[in-house]
Order: sequence, then structure tokens, then C-alpha cells
Amino acid sequence: MQTRKIYMSGGSTYIMSLPKKWVQRVGLREGDSVVVTEREGALTIEAREREEESREVTIKISQVESGEVLERLLISYYLIGYDTIKILLDDSQHLKYREVARRIPDLLVGVEIVEDTDEALTLEILLNERKMPTLKAMRRIDLIVSSMLAELIRVLEGEDEALARDIIEREKEVDRLYFLVVRQLKGAVRYHQLAEKLGIANPRDALGYRMVVKSYERIADHCENIVQLYLRLLAEGGDELADCAALAKLASQAYRKASKAFFALDMHLAHEVFSHLKEIRELQEDILNRLFQSNIKASRAMLLKGMMDSLNRIASYSSDIAEIAINMSVEVPG
Repeated sequence: MQTRKIYMSGGSTYIMSLPKKWVQRVGLREGDSVVVTEREGALTIEAREREEESREVTIKISQVESGEVLERLLISYYLIGYDTIKILLDDSQHLKYREVARRIPDLLVGVEIVEDTDEALTLEILLNERKMPTLKAMRRIDLIVSSMLAELIRVLEGEDEALARDIIEREKEVDRLYFLVVRQLKGAVRYHQLAEKLGIANPRDALGYRMVVKSYERIADHCENIVQLYLRLLAEGGDELADCAALAKLASQAYRKASKAFFALDMHLAHEVFSHLKEIRELQEDILNRLFQSNIKASRAMLLKGMMDSLNRIASYSSDIAEIAINMSVEVPG
């Protein structure tokens, strides 16, 4: 941390010097403009508008161990804020890497392939922050997850295999929006003018949003896990799914209250979620006791236990969302 003195200039303007090393590092010269943003009694100085920058990175597949590593790299560069990702196909075994790169637009919002030749493949990230602000994207995720939970109850009550497989597909859309929101939040922390476009009024909110969107993503994962276990059980039939459906209803209620409390910053509604959590754990314990005292096959019992564990995790992530809603609803000291 450095200290700077303030001087009066011309009788009406206050001025201060900028650290020389910072000016040189960001490439500023005499006569250049900087962006000054006021937030809660603090001034943030940024070198330039983000729109003036083009962030590009090049990946040589000869330096990438596998297609899986390439996919993780592409997602990482997307999340950190790059606008152009060029993949040099400088290896004879490039087909598997090309296939991975071509799948990326299905995984990440706003990604387009703008070059696809024998030598290189280029991905361009085309996003308009004003058309998809962070809270709007999070509300879309919430709607999908709420729908997945409602459909999950119907699946467990009516044994609908087609609907179960649809839940698996919808989880992929949650992942796409999750990556988008994480990219937005990372950018909002670095660039205050971007935060304004994304509708993030206060940088401190970004941490809360990051934790909530991760909870959404994990809840969707557990919905998919429950469906995968259900499909393995489906061929055998049985009455135990009714217990899972009852547990799913309680988990869904907890989720809906938690998410509503988050968007409304309703502390009282958020507190109600914790009573649901206790009820869910008591019901799960009762179901498991009855399950393991029955003559059910051990393999089937373990699959059912896995489903109930995931439902319990959904309730736990819902309580995390409720806790964040409470924290964000508390007034910040002056």
C-alpha cells in the first residue's frame, strides 16, 4: 500500500500523483485518460475501458497432454475473461484435439468457431453483458433447477423414464449458464465499469453470487445423480421410490424458499429453510432404518441410499443459499 498527498490546483481541483511503476506496467503515457469509479467512499482507478482491450491467448496442442487437458484449459481461459482463443494444430495427432474444441460451443455460452483450418482452430467469445446481466442469468439457472426438482418428483412418483432422461439434458444447460456467471463475476471483480453493466451494484455482492451459483450447479448435479441411480433401479420396480419422492418434495420446498429469499433478500423466509433441513434429515434417518430392516437386496438398498444422500445434499446446498441470503440482507456498517 502506498500513500499519496492531495494538492489543490487552480483553486477548485484536487490532484494527486500516480505510482510510476503502475503507470509503466499498464502502459499509460502523458495525455492518456483513466477510468475513475466511486464506490462506498473509495475511488478505483483503471487504466482504460475494458471494451478497448482484446484479450487473446494461443494454445499449441504439442504442449497439451490430452484432449481432456485441452478442454479444461479452454474452460479456464473462458472463465478468466479471454475473448479469443487460438489453438495451433502443430501435432500430427490433432484430430482428437479438434473434436474437443468443436464441442466447446455446446459447453460455453457465447463461444463461436471463427476459424477451422488444417493449421489452426480459433474460438471467439461474443457476449453482450447488458443483454445477460448476472442476476438475470442466475434467475434463468434458478428456473431450470426448480423445474428439474419438480420433474424429479414426478419421475419418482410415476416412474417416467423419458422425463428422467430430460432432466439429465437440462443439467447441461445449468453448467453452461454456471460457467457464464463465473466468467462475469471474475470480470466484475477486476473491472468496476463491467460490474455496473452486469448489474452488480457492490463488489462485495460478487462473492455471495459466486457461492450461490455454485450451489445451484451442485444441486443440478445431484438431480442428475439421482436420475442416474433411478434408471438403474427402474427395471426392478418396488415401492421404496415413494419414500424418495416424499424426501424430494421436502428438498424442493427448501430449495424454492432459499432461492426466493436470496433474490428478495428476505431474511425471515431464509430462516424457514433451516427447519426444512431438520425435517429432511429426520425423514431420511427413518426411511433408512426401515430400509435396512427389510429384506431388500443390498445392491438395491445402496442405490436408494445414494438417492437419499443426494436429496439431503440438495437440502444442505439450499441452506447454504439461505445463509448467504441472510448475510447479504444485513445492513453494512457505515
